[in-house]
Amino acid sequence: MLSQLKTGYEITGEIVTAHEGEPLRVAYRLRCGPDWRSRALTIEQRRGSRASTLRLSVGVGGRWRMNGEQVHGLAGCTDVDLALSPSTNALPINRLRLAVGEKAEIVAAWVLVPGLEVVPARQSYERRAERTYRYESRDSGFRADVEVDEFGLPIRYQDIWERIAEGS
Repeated sequence: MLSQLKTGYEITGEIVTAHEGEPLRVAYRLRCGPDWRSRALTIEQRRGSRASTLRLSVGVGGRWRMNGEQVHGLAGCTDVDLALSPSTNALPINRLRLAVGEKAEIVAAWVLVPGLEVVPARQSYERRAERTYRYESRDSGFRADVEVDEFGLPIRYQDIWERIAEGS
């Protein structure tokens, strides 16, 4: 769900799936500024009976912190990309404001689930139509078309994911 705050935007959601035969529940809250730049991500995860939490933030000068500790390997990352959730595609889509036919490359802080490891990921976005973008992982070559609503939030991610309900 997208909420507008005085200081920017907040995207919240929940992922419920199975991983290696165990139930996996991931609740997340992502905050970004009015320019759609990532500011903070909190994840509360339950895999089977094990619970874990991740707190990721980026401050002045692009300094990233994970669970309170500075992370040097994420320098240059502009966005958070949460594995298993296309909602984080809204950040670069809204931040870049590409015209139809334009393409841009970014480096995102990719949060792997369920390990909650965070690694830099080179990505590109190309606006192919008014509400369609081509996402590409520059490292793996994976590509997917992302259809968005009027707020830049994904409604369809190739044939992998589709929004089935909207919050109020």
